[in-house]
Amino acid sequence: MGWKQITAVSLILAALSGCTVFDKLVYRIDINQGNFLDASAVKELKVGMTKEQVQYLLGPPMLVENGYPNTWYFVQWQQPSHSKAEKKTMILEFNDKSQLVSMKGDIRPPNGFYEPIN
Repeated sequence: MGWKQITAVSLILAALSGCTVFDKLVYRIDINQGNFLDASAVKELKVGMTKEQVQYLLGPPMLVENGYPNTWYFVQWQQPSHSKAEKKTMILEFNDKSQLVSMKGDIRPPNGFYEPIN
């Protein structure tokens, strides 16, 4: 092989190193940010629960806006190593007595959510 062929092969290999074929060989960590919304904990939510009970199940909310203390935002953002990022939001609203009254967002209310607690 001459130096021109070696240079050409080197340039081709350098160009291919940026391709996605080799990207899967590089280790990437899973990135998790925000609240971890455990499905089993979400299934236990019911209308009438107090803020303390909800916080015991889910942990503290990601956001409580000033002026709207009865609206809690839970946001979960995950990106597995080589996959597309996924974002889930859950918005819980409480009444003036600090009791859960509604649930909105990407996560649907579980079966029995609107049945009052015992």
